[in-house]
Amino acid sequence: QLNTMRYSMIIFGLLFCIQTHSQSIYKGLEYGMSKVDAKKEFKKNKSTYTTVDLGNNFLYRIYQQNFTYDNDKLVGVLMSPKGSALGMSYDACKNYLIHTRGFFERLGYETFIDNEWWNAPLNYSKSGSKWGLVLNKKDKTTIIQMYPIKVAENYYVNLKVWHYDTWMGYYNAENERQESKADDSGF
Repeated sequence: QLNTMRYSMIIFGLLFCIQTHSQSIYKGLEYGMSKVDAKKEFKKNKSTYTTVDLGNNFLYRIYQQNFTYDNDKLVGVLMSPKGSALGMSYDACKNYLIHTRGFFERLGYETFIDNEWWNAPLNYSKSGSKWGLVLNKKDKTTIIQMYPIKVAENYYVNLKVWHYDTWMGYYNAENERQESKADDSGF
């Protein structure tokens, strides 16, 4: 009976490890991939990553140089509206943000942070907000973070797809930093 229990624990542990290491960030880009493997995947399926269609002609693209790594393991992917390398108008940026939120909500993503200016590029850039709009997948494997940025007279949309636990780690660390500052303030 002890051997059966030990065997069951080993199988459970292996399944947990396999599940943890095979979580998709986006399509074939898996959480924990090395830089070499992520670049190989990108090159092998480049057309999959250079046109991400969210419907109604809202297209995003991924550049491999915009992958986010933590300890040399893939944890996030930045997407940007296709054709917007030189920026976009205020209205186009706002429309991209609104459509993208609706797209993910239709997929069942839930709101985690709803910054009041997440879809108002000029106000958002003045607000100093760090997070923008943050949605999480119900199974808590993926975080979607989006926000506008303003550079000179142009606007851009940052759409980041994160591994859930990694993003939550960043979020919790920032909250602890802010609490520490408040504690140290003397008020």
